[in-house]
Amino acid sequence: MQQNTPASPYAPVDQTGVSIDGLNIGHAVSEIHEQGYTVVEQFLTSDVIEPIREAFNTEVPITEMRFLGSTTGNTWRAHNLLAKTRAIDELLLDSRLRAIVEGVIGKFCQINIATLFNTLPGEFKQDLHQDDGLWPIPRPHPSFLCNLLIAFDDFTMENGATHVVPHSHQWTKPVDQTIKSVQVEIKSGSAIFWEGGLWHGGGANTTTDQERMGLFISHLVSYLRPSDLQLVSVPREVVRDLPRKLQRLLGYYPFGNGVDGLDPLNTLHDGIVVHPEARPAQHWRDRR
Repeated sequence: MQQNTPASPYAPVDQTGVSIDGLNIGHAVSEIHEQGYTVVEQFLTSDVIEPIREAFNTEVPITEMRFLGSTTGNTWRAHNLLAKTRAIDELLLDSRLRAIVEGVIGKFCQINIATLFNTLPGEFKQDLHQDDGLWPIPRPHPSFLCNLLIAFDDFTMENGATHVVPHSHQWTKPVDQTIKSVQVEIKSGSAIFWEGGLWHGGGANTTTDQERMGLFISHLVSYLRPSDLQLVSVPREVVRDLPRKLQRLLGYYPFGNGVDGLDPLNTLHDGIVVHPEARPAQHWRDRR
C-alpha cells in the first residue's frame, strides 16, 4: 500500500485564494513561480515611504559603492539597516510581505539583506545577474531566496528601472548579457518581488537631474547562511527590544541543537549558553 509522503516543513506555503488588504497573494505568488517576478502596484503609501527616506538622508550611515561593483561612485547604499534604524521594523512584519515570501520559500525563512539605495544620475547599467548565485547549489533547485524592491521614486527607463529576463529563474545556464530583457517601470510606492534565480539588473541612470531611491529586502530559507550576518551585525541590545517575530527573522530561531538545546531567544535575554541540566561526565556516571 502506497503511503503519502508528508509535506516538507520547508515547502512553500500554498497561498491559493488568499487575499490580504485587497492584494491577491495567490496570484502574486503564482506569477513569481511562473515568470520569476511580479509587480505589486501601490504597495506602500507616501506616509510610509517618507520617514524611511528621511532616515536615509539624515540618520543612516551610507557607503559610496565603488568597492562593490560601482566604478562611478553614483550609487549610495545603506546596508545592515536593522542595526542603524528602526524605520523599517514595521514594514518587515507587513502581512502581505510575509505571505508572499512564505508562498515562495516557506515559513522557515530569515532576513538575508535589508538595504536602502540611491542611484544617482550618471550611474551605469548593472550586468544581468542572479541573486541566488552566491550559494553554490546546482540548478535546478527549489526556490530558497525571495527578493523585494520597493520604489521610493518613480522607476523609469531613463533613470534606470530594473531589467528582468522573464522565466529565466527556471534556466540552468547563464544568460548572454546581450539577451533581450524587460525594463520594469513602476511608480513610487510600487514594488517588484522576484525569485532569487531570476536574471536581472539595475538600469543606467541616463538623466542629469533624477535620483532613483529604493528599498531592497531579501529573504532566505532558514537553513542557509545569509549574505548579511544578522546575528553578528545587529547588536544584541538592539535585538532584545525588537518584536519577537522580527527577532526570529534575524536568525534567533530553533534549528538543530539551538544553543546547547535551548531556544536562541532564551540566550538572547538571559545570556545562558549552557543548558541548565548539563553536568560533567562523572555526574552521569555516578547516576548509572
